[in-house]
Amino acid sequence: MTGERGRLGQAGETEAERFLRAKGYTIVARNYRSGAGEIDLVALSRQTVVFVEVRSLSGPQFGDPLATVTPRKQRHIARVALSYLSRHRLHDRAARFDVIGIRWQNDRGAKRPARITHIQDAFELPSAY
Repeated sequence: MTGERGRLGQAGETEAERFLRAKGYTIVARNYRSGAGEIDLVALSRQTVVFVEVRSLSGPQFGDPLATVTPRKQRHIARVALSYLSRHRLHDRAARFDVIGIRWQNDRGAKRPARITHIQDAFELPSAY
């Protein structure tokens, strides 16, 4: 992603990382890529591997950022997560999928997060896996 949308996405990932660290998570990867695609953040919460999709929206006219994680996007994230677990030999670890939604607002011309919503266990691994 490039331009304003890409900058907003990167800023959202930075805010999400800061938010999770403050809650005691350990961030182990950011923008993890495999042949299956990319996951925004991979974190550890105690012994659980947490795959985090970050959704950033800049205005209320765009709806709920969490609603943009469609079933298709969930399947995509699941494929990348399985690749991560396999590559790092973590199949025996508990894993979950979280979504962090960030709504931005303008503050004297600069964007700042107006609201951060964290949904734990936002979706499950599709049964096809």
